[in-house]
Amino acid sequence: MEPGLELSQRHKTVCILFGCVALLLPFLAIWQLMLIVLAVTIGFASLTPRVSAHLCFAVLILVVLSWVLNFPIYLLGASIAIVTFSAMARDLIAQRKTIRGSVTFLVFGVIFAFCIGSWVIALTKIVISSQFMFFLAVIGAITGALLESIPHANDDLTVPLGSAMAMWLFADFEYWVPPHHLILALVLMLAIGYVSYKVSIADITGALSGVLLGVLIIVFGSIKWFVILLVFFILGGVFTRYKYGYKQSLGIAQAEGGARGYRNVFGNGLVALILAVAEGVFGGPIFLIAYLGAIATATGDTLASEIGETSKTQPRVITTFKKVPAGTSGAISLLGELAALIGSAVIGILATLLGMAGLHVAAITILGGFIGTNIDSLLGATLENRGYLTNSSVNLFATAAGAIVSAGLYYVLV
Repeated sequence: MEPGLELSQRHKTVCILFGCVALLLPFLAIWQLMLIVLAVTIGFASLTPRVSAHLCFAVLILVVLSWVLNFPIYLLGASIAIVTFSAMARDLIAQRKTIRGSVTFLVFGVIFAFCIGSWVIALTKIVISSQFMFFLAVIGAITGALLESIPHANDDLTVPLGSAMAMWLFADFEYWVPPHHLILALVLMLAIGYVSYKVSIADITGALSGVLLGVLIIVFGSIKWFVILLVFFILGGVFTRYKYGYKQSLGIAQAEGGARGYRNVFGNGLVALILAVAEGVFGGPIFLIAYLGAIATATGDTLASEIGETSKTQPRVITTFKKVPAGTSGAISLLGELAALIGSAVIGILATLLGMAGLHVAAITILGGFIGTNIDSLLGATLENRGYLTNSSVNLFATAAGAIVSAGLYYVLV
C-alpha cells in the first residue's frame, strides 16, 4: 500500500472511531470519555503524527473543556460529527478545497451535527429545543466549512475547535428562529456565495465568509439588514473591476482579478455582524444606526479606493498632503472623496427606501460613513504604512469608527 493511501486509511479509521465515541457520549462519564480519548490520542499520535494526531488532540481539548468549563456535551458530539461524518461524506462526493466540496461539507455538517447533537440531548434529557439545536448545527457547519477552506495544514485541529467554539458562543444567547426561516436564509446565502465565486467576486473563503455573515445578519437582524450588506458587496465587486486593466498596469489592482477572501469579508463585515447580533439579542435603534454607519464606511472606503485610484490628478497623503503615487495607503484625491460620499449616500438612501430609517438617519449615515472612510485613510497613512496594521485590520477599525461616529451623532442630534 502506498504511504499516502495508508495515511488516508488510518485517518478514516480515526474518524470512524471518534464518530462512534460521539454516538456513545450519552452513556459515558466524563472520566471514561477522557480515558478513551487519551488512549486513542496516544495510540495514533505515534502512527500518524501529521494528520490524525491533530484530530485526536482537538477532541482531547474539547473533552477537557467539558470537564473543566462545562462545555456542553451535546456540542462536543456535534463538533465531532462535523469533522468526522460530514468530512467522510464529502470525500465520497467531491474534492477538498473546491466550492463543491465546501458546500457538500457544509450541508452534511448541518445534518450530522443536528442528528448527533439531538441524539445526545434526547438521551441525556438536556432541556434544549430541536429548533435551537438546528440553529447551532448550521452555525457550526458553516464555521467548519469556512475553516477547512482556508489553506493551512491543520484542518483536523482548527475545524472541530472552531466549529465547537462558534456553537458554544451562540449557545449562550439562547436565540433561534424557525427552522424553515433558517433553511431559506442558508439556501439564499449559498446561492449568492456560489454566484459570487463563479463571477470571481469572491474566492472560496470569501464566499463561505459571506454565507456565515449573511445567515447571522438575516437571523439576528432581518432581510433588510442583509440587503444593505449585499449592496455593499455588489458595489465592491463591480467597482473593483472598474478600469481594472488600467489599475493593473499601475501595479495597484486587487490580486486574483479582485476576488475577495475571508480577510476582506471579515475586515469590512465583522463590526456589522456584531451589531446585528446585538440588535437581535438586546434590541434598540442605536444598533441599526451604528450598523448603517459601519456599512457606509465600508462602502465609501471601497469606492474611494477603487475609483480614486483612477484619478488623473496625483493623490496626496492625508497626513501631510504631499503628493504620493496612486495606490499608496492613506492617499486621498478629490475624485476619491467624492466617491466616498456617494458610497455612503447609497447606504443611507437605501435604508430610507427600505423603510428602516428616516431622512435624518440617512444624513447621519452619510456623515458617519464619510468620516469613517477618512479615518481609514488616516490609519492607512500612519499605522498601516509603518507595518503595525494590515489592510484588513485597518478596514475593521475604520468600520468600527464609522459605527461609533454615527451612533454618537444620533445621540447628539436626535
